[in-house]
Order: sequence, then C-alpha cells, then structure tokens
Amino acid sequence: MMPIRGEPRGVLMILRKKIIKSPKTHQKIIVFKEPAIERGELSSRYKTLLLQNGASRVEPLPLINGALCFFEQSAHLQKVAELEELLSMEDNLKVKLRPVFKRSKSSLVFDGQLIPWGVQRIGAREAWPASRGEGVKVGVLDTGMEIAHPDLKDNFKGGVNLLAPKSLPLDDNGHGTHVAGIIAAVDNNFGVTGASPGAHLYAVKILNSCGYGYFSDVIRGLDWCVRNGIEIINLSFGSDQPSPALHQAIKRVVAAGKIVVAAAGNDGTYQSVDYPAAYPEVIAVGAIDEFDRIAFFTSRGPELNLVAPGANIFSTALKGFFRSMSGTSMAAAYVTGAVAVIKRLFRQARHEQILKMLQASAEKLPLYGDDEQGAGVVRVDKAVAFEKS
Repeated sequence: MMPIRGEPRGVLMILRKKIIKSPKTHQKIIVFKEPAIERGELSSRYKTLLLQNGASRVEPLPLINGALCFFEQSAHLQKVAELEELLSMEDNLKVKLRPVFKRSKSSLVFDGQLIPWGVQRIGAREAWPASRGEGVKVGVLDTGMEIAHPDLKDNFKGGVNLLAPKSLPLDDNGHGTHVAGIIAAVDNNFGVTGASPGAHLYAVKILNSCGYGYFSDVIRGLDWCVRNGIEIINLSFGSDQPSPALHQAIKRVVAAGKIVVAAAGNDGTYQSVDYPAAYPEVIAVGAIDEFDRIAFFTSRGPELNLVAPGANIFSTALKGFFRSMSGTSMAAAYVTGAVAVIKRLFRQARHEQILKMLQASAEKLPLYGDDEQGAGVVRVDKAVAFEKS
C-alpha cells in the first residue's frame, strides 16, 4: 500500500439513527385507493377533498398515488382518516444520522492514490479488467454531494435537491460525499478509488445539514430516480419503524427494474435490521471490520443479505478532503459499487438476478451465522467470474 502523508489514524464515526416526530404540525402521508395523480400533480378533486377536511397544505407523492398533508389541528385527523377515498394514512417520520464516536478531523491526501482496504476486500480490483461500472447510473439518496471534489467531479452527472429545488444538491453534512466516494471515486492517481470508478453518480439530497430527513422526501427521491433512469439506488440510512407508504414506493421502484441497496443499521443487536433494508425487495447490508469480524455496531437479523467493509473506511470528505468513517452506511455503499460493476456486464439483469449472483459468490465467514452475515462477504470478482463460467 502506498504511504499517504496526513492519513488519519484510528478514526471511527458510527452513524446511527433516531426517530423524531415534529412537535408543531401533524404531517401525514396519505395513499388513495383510486388513481389520484394527473400529470404528476394531485387531481383537483382529491386536493380539494383534503383541504376541505382540515389540511393546511397538500403536496403530491406520485410514486405512491398519494400526498403529504399538513394539519395544524389534531381534531382534523380522525375526520380525514374516515374518508372512504383513503387507502392508508401514516405519520411522516423523521430520521437523523448521528455520529457517536470520532477521534480526528478530515485530512488531505498527497503524493498518489490509496486503494482503500474495502475495495481490495470485495475483490473490486480483480473485477475491473472486466468492468468498472462504466456508465451505470447510481442514485445516492443522502445529504447531497460535494460535486467539485477532485475525486467525484468527473463521475457526478446530475441530481436534485429536494429540500431546496432551485439549488444544487450540495452536501452540507459530509455523509453523502463519503458514501459517494466509496461507490465511485475516480481512479485518477489521486486520493482514493471507489468500488466502481466508472459509474455515474447522481446526488439526490433528501437530508439536511444536521442529517435530518422525512420519509416523504425519501419517496420523492425514489420517484426522481425512476423518472430519470437511475439503475441502482443507495440508501445509507434507515428507521426502526416500518412505513407502508415507503414499502409501497420501494416495491414500485423495484418493479420498474431498479436495484435498491440499503444499510442494515447500527444498532449492534439481533432482530434489529432497519427499514427499508428489512423489506424483501431491498438488498440489506451489514458491516465487517478489517479483521473479517462482524462489526460490533452492525444490526443483525434474518433480513440481512450480505456484509461488506464498514469499519474505518477512508473516503472523500468536504472541502476536497478525505476521512475515515464507520457504519453500515459505508458497507451498503460497497455493495452498491459491486452491483454497478456487475450491472455494466449484465445491463438487463434485475434485482432478483443481481442478488442471486452476489449471494452465490459471497464469501462465508466460518465463525458467524446467517443472521449475522447473510450469504457472507460480497465478492464482486467472484460474482463476475461466476457468471462467466
């Protein structure tokens, strides 16, 4: 490994999630029984119905044939819930990425390029002669992306800021930039290299500078990906609360031929895989460390599909810097990169086929059970070779 001056030592940032409900306004995600969307907007009939029954604001959610509604008075909620036009109504929950352990700041990288241990562990370099994920469109639903970063700018191809639609999807937190680098940092003899250095990155900003975001924005982000031809979607966040509306959105995205990869969560316990990773339509990813141990923070459970490097991962950071972070967020990003490498070779492959390739070629860790590692450590080199044989 080439020595890098200024590389941080012993950096560890565990990204955890916390559910918080808004104390001021009741936000509800509503799904209708009959078609309610016309040209991407809620039809006047359904919008009027909601406004007449106490909604102070109504925003369409076309992907799920529904809307996000705001209510200033709780008295209106029961009245709306009883409307026969509704299929379901649920709270619009909020997630927050929360760093709990940190030992050093970001640093610059000089004098060459580092191949992170995670890239090597999943066999990405051995797969690159066959595919680097060239041209595969990857959507990163996160805090945005530092689109001018030297290791990201060539692969950044667009995106959307759903928190401020007239603004660029710039990262004001750092999480999205770190995840993007793991997936597709450019192989340019500088900084670091991602697992699929030829993939095209699309930043979908759904989380703010503090790491907060609503599930309604996740649904909007998924919708944007479908409408813009994104092939793989990375969700490095989650919740311990299920959402029927989000599940419906996920199912529609996968039915449209997209592949969704999600972080299992950082709860460090059994039966704790987060949503949406816990949904069967999603590739759920846990984390391992540099010594092939299941990371102490990773969530475990029967929903887990694979594990990937997630501890002390060196990747892109804000202001053109680099840093190490840990979490299943990082592990999910490695699997997303692996999927991009495979997808470049098999452009028509859908979720079930890609997952089968990854699981059939995964490396089982002998000291752990299925609930701790799923099919094992993702090995993209073996997946590529497996399909060629």
